Amino acid sequence: MHTTSGAPDPAAPPPSSTQSAAFFGLDTLIPGSSLYLLAQGLQRRHFYGRADLLGFAWKRLLFRLGRAGAPQRDALSFVAGRHRPELRALAREIADERILPLVYPDLAELIDAQRRAGVLTFVTTAAPAELAEIVAHGLGMTGGLGSTAEVDDDERYSGRLAGTLLQGSAKAAAVQLHARATGIDLSASVAYSDSINDLPLLQLVGRAEVVNPDRQLRKVAERRGWPLHTVRTGPPRVPSRVAALGLTAPVEAAGEPVRRGATHHFTTQDPAALVAELEESGRFRRDTRLGSMFHRGQVSLREVSPTHSLHITVGRGNQVSAHVDRYSPLATNQPEQLARYALHRVAAHNLAGMAAELTRLIPGRRGRRRRCGRPAPPSPS
Repeated sequence: MHTTSGAPDPAAPPPSSTQSAAFFGLDTLIPGSSLYLLAQGLQRRHFYGRADLLGFAWKRLLFRLGRAGAPQRDALSFVAGRHRPELRALAREIADERILPLVYPDLAELIDAQRRAGVLTFVTTAAPAELAEIVAHGLGMTGGLGSTAEVDDDERYSGRLAGTLLQGSAKAAAVQLHARATGIDLSASVAYSDSINDLPLLQLVGRAEVVNPDRQLRKVAERRGWPLHTVRTGPPRVPSRVAALGLTAPVEAAGEPVRRGATHHFTTQDPAALVAELEESGRFRRDTRLGSMFHRGQVSLREVSPTHSLHITVGRGNQVSAHVDRYSPLATNQPEQLARYALHRVAAHNLAGMAAELTRLIPGRRGRRRRCGRPAPPSPS
């Protein structure tokens, strides 16, 4: 048994075979409940009342404690009569607004590393299959497996499940069926989970790893010697992200280290070579049109990642700056010849930045009042 602080090692994908896969529980990827976040987003769009949302939250708590049936079965009743395309569009909005920005950075990097290694990556969840697919698409994963809601010929929900809720042994059975249909070798695959409810799936694959586990799953992992990982929210350290790029055009830190999440400054001997290398890697896109308006006189490159995207700007001379955007404005899977921004991502990107600035500003003002109310010194221009 070994315990680590941070995500599983991206350099250790499942052993290669016919086709290996990595299965991630949806609620393993974020703090809290994705289904509650979806329900909360729908409530704010007046799908049902606040009392219904509080009742759902209570049932979700009982479910996590293993003391009640799954609240998802009851949660489907409110969509009865709704049109599936309408709810799919709303779920995409809510996922972009509330779920994808919360994905643990370490796990987002792990998914990216698994994909580059040729491993299929899937979200598995008891939540609706539509949400699983949307989140999987947003993270650049192969696909999502979730509970299927019953719809009629007009694509309207009946409010009932079509089949079994995807939890426990039913989730493991769905993964096994999907693997058989797509040629995935489960003995060469890995599953990541935080809940004892996923024990059947963890036992099904060749390698099981637990991430931020509940108490019951932690005991099982310790007894069976499964790797156990602790991941936290917050942007990854910028210098380590830059170093991990393995650039042949080296960059060196300029000045003293700064706090985590802030902009870090570097220097490079050959700016043109650095820009060319980042673009040729396929992981970065140069800002054009809308993005270039905000970085005049600089070359701005963004990592193609929906969350915690590394943003590098190369300015005049040898100056290079880098920071991590919690929410990237880039549209996913977008052809190079088209505009590289999606308007809803631009809005979310700017709102996330404003919220971060406000949270830093308010405690600072309070702190200055406690220090005898003297004004802060002017910032250097």
